[in-house]
Amino acid sequence: MLNTTKDRFELQPLREFYQAGHTRTYAFRKKQLEKLKQAVLDHEGEINKALHADLKKNQEEAWATETGLLLMEINIMLRNLKKWMSPKSVSTNLLNLPSTSKLHKDPLGVVLIISPWNYPFQLALSPLAGAIAGGNCAVIKPSEMASATSTLINHIISKTFDSNYIKVIEGDGAELVPVMMDEFRFDHIFYTGSLNVGRSIYRHAAEHLIPVTLE
Repeated sequence: MLNTTKDRFELQPLREFYQAGHTRTYAFRKKQLEKLKQAVLDHEGEINKALHADLKKNQEEAWATETGLLLMEINIMLRNLKKWMSPKSVSTNLLNLPSTSKLHKDPLGVVLIISPWNYPFQLALSPLAGAIAGGNCAVIKPSEMASATSTLINHIISKTFDSNYIKVIEGDGAELVPVMMDEFRFDHIFYTGSLNVGRSIYRHAAEHLIPVTLE
């Protein structure tokens, strides 16, 4: 019988992939952002169909609120990634003079991205782009209320990325998310959605001292 999150979802390989250092280099992050961008462009027609099936969004609305925003963010990340990754010189306190000080920006680890139903593509993959740029591994939980988009996201991600690096888990969020958070220690959780669900996620994350970004 399979009775743990590790057995059912195989999340531990993401931790091992991250700890092996694969995600830390500029070259790796840049390549993954380029792969995400190309995957969105390659599947744009399918994305439009899924968004229309779930939310009756037309092609123009899908571009304005979903794919266009995502592609714009990826382009900004690609232009600025090297600068963002570079250590930043900061002032040194009196105790440590005459040494110099620099601020280094390190990845967090394995992050969980939970997306809502109303912008189901953009609010799953825009945070993913940020996680990639930051050098993290990611688990995406798309909204089950936008089932066509959820299925397509799973297809695109599994086709584009190593499952030990980025993984999509579909299903009832109210059932799956608490189990994942109990049995696997994420390093950050990103959720955009309703106030009540946000409170529940924050309360659950606090029990495990997991930092959270909410809308």
